[in-house]
Parts: sequence; structure tokens; C-alpha cells
Amino acid sequence: MSTYSEALATAAGYCSIAEHCVSDVVEKLKKFELTSLDQAKLLRHLQDEGYLNESRYVKAFVKDKFRFNKWGRVKIRFALRQKGISTLLIEEGLSEIQEENYCEMLTDLLRQKKRSVKANSTYELRGKLMRFAASRGFELDLANACLRKMGLEDEE
Repeated sequence: MSTYSEALATAAGYCSIAEHCVSDVVEKLKKFELTSLDQAKLLRHLQDEGYLNESRYVKAFVKDKFRFNKWGRVKIRFALRQKGISTLLIEEGLSEIQEENYCEMLTDLLRQKKRSVKANSTYELRGKLMRFAASRGFELDLANACLRKMGLEDEE
């Protein structure tokens, strides 16, 4: 069994390399087989020393997933919920995404995807592009508005 000080050193090193959330650190600490009391003490120490900050983590996560992975709010929200982040922190982090950048990103993604999609009708093309937007985590009403702006109207 490992000692508390070894676990603390490992966790501090892990948190100093990149931003992590509490659930990531807890997962990393499983190999140390700490008691729940020691684990709580260690997490509190990491938070007090500034190694671990969920708010900072959420903002970095949102920024990276939006900017580099080109994920929408729905997918980002889901991923953060999977990590046990509070709804309040998630919404605070998502509010950092500027609406005009968000719409611009979705429009660019849809234009790129449109070039590679094979469809027999506008209806089929719209369906494929809507599913693509949903798979990236963008809201369907926003995807619909972007498609209309691109000239792909609803066929009633």
C-alpha cells in the first residue's frame, strides 16, 4: 500500500501538468488505495494549494473542445456531466462561448460537410447535415437556421 505523501506528490504532479477535475484525480488516485478520509483530505489540500480548481478546469475544457474539437454546447455539456461537474459550473463555462463565434463555427462546419455529402435531393442533404450538426453537439434549431441562411430551405 502506498503512503499518503506519495499519493499527494503524484496528484500534485498530475495536476500541475494540465487542468484536471476532481473525478480525473480520484480516478488517478485509485491505485493508491487511500481511505475515503485520506482521499478527501488530499483533494482539499490540492484545492487549497491551487492545483485543483473545477471552475478553471471547466473554462479550459469548454474553450478547448469548442476551439479544437469543434464541439457544440450539447456535447460539451454532456461530457462535463459525465465527469460529475455541477450544472452551475457547466453553464458558467458555456457562457464563455460567444454567440457569433458559435454560429460562425457551425456554419463553417456545415459548409465543409456539404461539399463531401452525396444526396439525391435537398431534403436528403438537409437531413444528413442536420444529423451531422447533432453529432457534433449543436442545437437543432440553430443548425436549421444556419442551413436556411445557406440557402437550404425546408421542403414542406
